[in-house]
Amino acid sequence: MGPVMKQLIVTGARQAEFEEVEQPACGATDVLVRSRTTAISTGTELRVYRAIPVDDEGKYLHERVPFVLPAENGYSMVGDVIETGPEVDGISAGDRVFLPAAHRQVAVMDVSRVTPLPESVPDDEAALLSILEVAHRALRDGEPPAGGNVVIIGQGVIGLSALAYCVAFGLRTAVVDLEPARLEIARQMGADLAVSPADGDYQQQVLELFDGAGADVALEAGSNWTTIRTAMELTRTDGRVVIVSRHTLQPDFNPFGQGFLGKRLSLVTTYGYPPEGSRWDQRASVGLTVDLLARGRLPVRPMLTHRFAWHELPEVYARLDQGDRTIVGAVLDWTHDEA
Repeated sequence: MGPVMKQLIVTGARQAEFEEVEQPACGATDVLVRSRTTAISTGTELRVYRAIPVDDEGKYLHERVPFVLPAENGYSMVGDVIETGPEVDGISAGDRVFLPAAHRQVAVMDVSRVTPLPESVPDDEAALLSILEVAHRALRDGEPPAGGNVVIIGQGVIGLSALAYCVAFGLRTAVVDLEPARLEIARQMGADLAVSPADGDYQQQVLELFDGAGADVALEAGSNWTTIRTAMELTRTDGRVVIVSRHTLQPDFNPFGQGFLGKRLSLVTTYGYPPEGSRWDQRASVGLTVDLLARGRLPVRPMLTHRFAWHELPEVYARLDQGDRTIVGAVLDWTHDEA
């Protein structure tokens, strides 16, 4: 057996632990990376921790991953290159890179999925890259017009990430969430309006911001049918509603009733990237995000609410499972080996 490392494993519903496994080998086109920081995608990882499949038949853990436990969790890592395969060009040992890897001390990945990082991007912000890209893709799929109006329903880590792009792109943006602390984060990031459904006139406030017409694009990032309904209500005639979050429950209203047909709404799903060579394929999209972070144009710092030691992750999952909504943008520090 070669060198060993620690890796987070979900062994069953609401059961997660770090196991000692063999360190992966580096193939011809691979990059071997020692983790510095990993980010927690709170919604997706909590669903895996709870062992909730993404489909009604219970066959899939993720869109292309069969539902089999034990399973890894997480998909956002910043680390230092410790080895490259003989066919790898442009990346060398010692480089700091991002890769969409799980929570583990050492990861290996094909060089095509590894992104070099400029020195000006801090580890904690860079670790959000996969999470940010979910929101980036969703906003582009919404096709907001230049100078357009966007409403974001839900201000978890994905909703706040979407807000960061709206601010960077100069879009007039309203956000809706029940948590006062998350609304305050949104204001710090530059939201034009941050309101709670607990405010009786919150929909009127949003409509007034958009000159009474509603949003050109609504992003639904709340993962429940109430937020979908709210998004549809706040979208203008001929507007687009982008479903960003994962839904595993059945609707409690008719999503295709008069509110949908009467306003000629478009419901848009968002997942993955367009084909390679498209204007905003994966390489171009990730490249823009890294550039925005490097130039300080993507205001993500306020959404980073927590930093934990890597070995605390099972306890973090338990807190999230018990309803702790103070954790929004959270990262793990892997620079110390002690558990």
